[in-house]
Amino acid sequence: MKKNIIWILCVVVLIVFLALNAKVIDKGTEGQYTGVVAFDASSSSSDDWSGILAEITANAEDIKDVDLRNLGAGKAVKLTGTVSEFVSKANGKKNSITVIPNNSTSGEVISIQLGSVYTGTSVRDIQTVKAFGDFTNQTEWSQYAKAINSQIHELVVEPLNIDESIQGKTVTVIGAATSSGDEVTVTPVSITIE
Repeated sequence: MKKNIIWILCVVVLIVFLALNAKVIDKGTEGQYTGVVAFDASSSSSDDWSGILAEITANAEDIKDVDLRNLGAGKAVKLTGTVSEFVSKANGKKNSITVIPNNSTSGEVISIQLGSVYTGTSVRDIQTVKAFGDFTNQTEWSQYAKAINSQIHELVVEPLNIDESIQGKTVTVIGAATSSGDEVTVTPVSITIE
């Protein structure tokens, strides 16, 4: 019986000791104590946006000079052409325009993503401001791609208020082109409507 009482007293003393020496920290400040800071994709992409825009703009090749069947993970392109159609899918969340490039001899039509939902990670994949090795894991790398696509929507597409009235107008687009079968899709980093 005495042993049990001694053990109970020891446990109580230990609990009191730990309680008196414990430090309560505010949520979100854990990194100051552990050195581990939570990843913030939005902040990271915001910080990188001007560099990504400058790099893709500088590297963009005229789409008529690009082999559209061999785009790999993506290629920086520039095109000017006439909008042939405004397409709205998924209750207006997957909008796009189809553009017939000027001086097109093969009659290809290019699809330009307008969001708000963007398919793929082509802009992230062709930029070199950040690489996979700059992130802790694949999840952060994926979150970074989504955050870049959100930047595109917020800074490039949304301010233009594009709707059906764009049909027949001339646009100049700079962005990341990918292909699937015969379809070429560009995720824009810049759109100018003339």
